[in-house]
Amino acid sequence: MMTIKKTLAVAAAAVLMASCVTQAKYNEAKEGEAQYYAEARKCAQTVSELETRNDELSKEVQKLKRQRDAATADTARLARELQRMRGECDAMQKQAWDLIEKMQICKTEEEVQALLAEIQGLQTELMQREDALFAAERALDAKRKEIEQQSAELQEKSARIEELTALLEAQSKKLQEMRDKIRNALTGYEGDGLQVTVKNGRIYVSLDEKLLFESGRWEVAARGADAIGKLSGVLADNKDMDILVEGHTDNIPFGGNGNIADNWDLSVKRATAIVRILLQSGAIEPARVIASGRAEHCPVDTADSPEARQKNRRCEIILSPKLDELMKLFD
Repeated sequence: MMTIKKTLAVAAAAVLMASCVTQAKYNEAKEGEAQYYAEARKCAQTVSELETRNDELSKEVQKLKRQRDAATADTARLARELQRMRGECDAMQKQAWDLIEKMQICKTEEEVQALLAEIQGLQTELMQREDALFAAERALDAKRKEIEQQSAELQEKSARIEELTALLEAQSKKLQEMRDKIRNALTGYEGDGLQVTVKNGRIYVSLDEKLLFESGRWEVAARGADAIGKLSGVLADNKDMDILVEGHTDNIPFGGNGNIADNWDLSVKRATAIVRILLQSGAIEPARVIASGRAEHCPVDTADSPEARQKNRRCEIILSPKLDELMKLFD
């Protein structure tokens, strides 16, 4: 009897230890998931802020162009006014010299006094015109400096827009190229419920349960393992992608036993099984990969029907590009 009791105690302790290990792994997976989503939100926010800043810079550039065009028009007007005023000053100078020459041949005092008064009036007006001419020259110089400053600022902001646009376009192009590589690598699996899409700046590889698992199980079927192995080869060649593997179930409570308590456990187990296959070759750095379970809480179809539940039983491999260059530029 003592032997049976001891055996039962050891078995109970083993079950308890297995349960603790499962809970620890589950907690670790949840912490990793939270960290991933925090980073994903940060990256998405960075892209959004960059796009917003790009729009703001474009508006500023248009405003600067309008200001520069207005300043250029003012400069041309001031230059024409300056030329007119110089012409008038030259004409008045000539008129004054003509009066001085005329005064030299005058015969009466009255004629001399009249000419002196006219010369004095011309000199007074000429001084005023010269003061105005000097002010116009200063205004013209100021306008030219303003145009130079606006042109420099315009050039700087245009260059920044080009850089931002180029980086955003390069990121988008890279995502499209990556999507095409994955589709090419997984050709032939589309009929088994495999889809590759790009949304929100990330690549989603969605795999139906029928390709991967038997109902209520987490061991990956041979055909599903083959598809994941081919995907692993593509991901190994693209090291600047972070990888999140999400397990999803339908809304029917899990009725199994053993170490699986509910749909949460099942979804995490399935995600972990896929991660192990991704890492088998050793070409993917484990730090790039996170396994996450979402249970039934992120359905793609909210209808309460067998068809909807079948769609929701899936795993998604979500690829997020690292945005180091964009974030450096934003900083």
